[in-house]
Amino acid sequence: MSAYICSVDHFKVLAIFASHRRRDWRVDPRYIKGLTHPEAAKRGIENLTQSEIATLYADTLYQENIRSVRERYPDDAWDELPGPTVKPAHLIVDRMDFEHRKYRLGPVAILKMCDGLEYQACETEDWEQTAAFRLLQAIRRATIRALPGYEDAPWDYCADEAKAA
Repeated sequence: MSAYICSVDHFKVLAIFASHRRRDWRVDPRYIKGLTHPEAAKRGIENLTQSEIATLYADTLYQENIRSVRERYPDDAWDELPGPTVKPAHLIVDRMDFEHRKYRLGPVAILKMCDGLEYQACETEDWEQTAAFRLLQAIRRATIRALPGYEDAPWDYCADEAKAA
């Protein structure tokens, strides 16, 4: 098996991390070209709830993973596609999911999960042009910013100036 559909939990972890609010969104949905949500057309993407944003993120990544696996295994029926036995048609992240500690992983785990998902979702020729690809890159960038010490690290570095300080 060279491609499989990741677990529902995999997508929820990434989506909850990406949609977690501090002062602002970790991953702002307004800047991910190609994200679509039925409520966004009515209320504007910036007015979606945190769980709607997480659902949008989880389902975008999930659908692209499915599309990739279908590309690899075009003759397999839905229930034969590699991955979990139970595969919902769409993913939903509800408010209660945000409370579960099982969905709160650290930055290193999030980065590794991004790599794992990318490996499972890259089988299509247009992978790098998809909203899921752009979203995954944004999650990576947000995760790097969440690493301990990142905020205190220099933006620019000059060895001579560092010695003088």
